[in-house]
Amino acid sequence: MDQDRLLPRDAWLASLPRSFTAAAALLTDEAGRVLVVKPNYRPGWQFAGGVIDLGEDAAQCARRELLEETGLDREVGPLLVVAWTHPSEQLPHPSVHFVFDAGSVPVGTEIALQAAELEEYRWAPVAEAYELLGPARESRLRAALAARGTEWSG
Repeated sequence: MDQDRLLPRDAWLASLPRSFTAAAALLTDEAGRVLVVKPNYRPGWQFAGGVIDLGEDAAQCARRELLEETGLDREVGPLLVVAWTHPSEQLPHPSVHFVFDAGSVPVGTEIALQAAELEEYRWAPVAEAYELLGPARESRLRAALAARGTEWSG
């Protein structure tokens, strides 16, 4: 390899693509309904989750975000989904999304909603969750349920 054609390390690092990384928790209740939350800063519904902070890994982020957004302090289990999203008008660079299994809670589990970022939550039957989440998140939910071995349709 011709060393004269290689970029200096700092220039090479600066030339690499950047990506947005986020982690979320799939949490269901014993009736098989999916916890979805509605942010107050953009349209649509999403899983409890958020951006991975410097110094934390994806599983730590999913647990932290679940606690911050819902008041539920739960260990997150296996990684169920890794999804790539291409740049868009909303986000000008690619994003990587991790979805972890946060298990199931009893029906009627109370949520302490994070009012600073969220305006509503819902324990949605799976079919309703698919509609609320929109196409990209729906595909993540379908993949997460399949990886969990729980392919609910209703």
